[in-house]
Amino acid sequence: MSEEAEIRGTVRKVGEETVEVYTISLDLDDAAREKLMADPSGVMRRFLESQGYTVNALKMPQLHSVDGDGWPSGWHHIPSGTYKSSWFPIYR
Repeated sequence: MSEEAEIRGTVRKVGEETVEVYTISLDLDDAAREKLMADPSGVMRRFLESQGYTVNALKMPQLHSVDGDGWPSGWHHIPSGTYKSSWFPIYR
């Protein structure tokens, strides 16, 4: 990107939220990894719900990248406010 490029836009605060941060470790065999890659959002939703979490929204990106490491390094969870029970990936 050129140093002269200008980013334009606006930011509007929509409310106060509480954020919790989680790292999820999965022990996957080949079949489980295949299932996760085929339906990442569904698999993660079912996993979180099996652990007792309420999942109203799960933001899963496409799991690919140039270096092959497209997996999030962790997740943040919003337990209150407008986005209650929403999960979002964290990348490093």
